[in-house]
Amino acid sequence: MSQLVVEMNQVSEADANRSLAKHRKTASSFRDTSLLEIFRLCCSLLSAARGKELSLQDAASTALLGAALRASITCLTFDFIGTSADEANDDLCTVQIPTTWRPTFLESATLELFFSLYHSLSSAEGGGALSSLALACLVQLASVRRSLFSNNERAKFLNRLAEGVAQILQHTQGLSDPLNYHEFCRLLARLKSNYQLGELVLVDNYPRLIELIAKFTVQSLQMWQSAPNSVYYLLSLWQRMVASVPYVKASEPHRLETYAPSVTAAYIQSRLDSVPVIIRFVAKIL
Repeated sequence: MSQLVVEMNQVSEADANRSLAKHRKTASSFRDTSLLEIFRLCCSLLSAARGKELSLQDAASTALLGAALRASITCLTFDFIGTSADEANDDLCTVQIPTTWRPTFLESATLELFFSLYHSLSSAEGGGALSSLALACLVQLASVRRSLFSNNERAKFLNRLAEGVAQILQHTQGLSDPLNYHEFCRLLARLKSNYQLGELVLVDNYPRLIELIAKFTVQSLQMWQSAPNSVYYLLSLWQRMVASVPYVKASEPHRLETYAPSVTAAYIQSRLDSVPVIIRFVAKIL
């Protein structure tokens, strides 16, 4: 299924002579007739697997679980409207889910499924590769276009998303794995790229959430050598949040004046700490 979705989503070298318009017509037809059913089937398989005690010692079960997760990602990263966005700008993009998918995303079980799979897989021995796939799915779910929901529905969706993120931050489960850590940083960045600060401050337990995010960011900046590419997403999150402060109309406090200075100080210190490392690196080259 994953290979089928990929094939329908891109023009292969063998089809180079086929017009782009014809390709989009085929891709759009596939999107409207089959893609949602494939995604639902993947969710059904994953839900059935979650209902059992996950054992990664069973090669067949592990292979099926991995295939279902990868197929879910290919469905969620499908080029729904033919934009062919540059992968370099993927974190600025919105997932243009069709309106027909709306009932699936309104169900709380959809988000809960992937958060639950992440917790189960990240705690299982050797489950890092699979748990990062669950997080990759959550990154896409967090990027669903705003217009898919009404204001109340969007608030409920964001609340469930924020609750799942807070639970991961609370227990830091699986974040020692580099793949999980990177995908989780991407997930945090999507919270602000797709939602307004005025919406974030209204989620349940926002004060605790922003405190956990700030603590996680400071710790990440202190260990910048471990995952420099992942830290970019955390800095992007804070830059966008601080830049949004003048436009917040909600009466609830955003608390950025409390946590942004500590994040800024941690970033400056990380740059100062990097100087000896860079000097030693340049010295070796010379």
